[in-house]
Amino acid sequence: MIKQSVSVDKLIETARHCLKEGFVYPVLHTAVDYETHLELIYILRNLEQGDDRILSVILDANAPSVPSLTPWIPGLIFQEREVYDLFGVSYDHHPHLTRLLLPDKFRGHPLRKHYTLAEGEVTS
Repeated sequence: MIKQSVSVDKLIETARHCLKEGFVYPVLHTAVDYETHLELIYILRNLEQGDDRILSVILDANAPSVPSLTPWIPGLIFQEREVYDLFGVSYDHHPHLTRLLLPDKFRGHPLRKHYTLAEGEVTS
């Protein structure tokens, strides 16, 4: 298992390289909120070799945005929506970036450290 730190501007290039190496199965995609920044984590598996590749991307906590990998890894479509819903990460060029788990009118992103319960009240 190799963990690789990737800049936002190199994410697509790196992911495409991983695909060429056989890391085609998206095991996990999530985020970690460190208050000053967010870390996106992608775990891709090479099913033939049984090996994993971890990609780590650091994002600005105030404006977390990254290109969507769904055009190359369609299995990420719901995982990216979940991270958007719970952490507020925007995925550029995602084909259907809407909330996945919470109501559309839900305010805020409940897995962010600065989130408060009052913020999440559903508006009518």
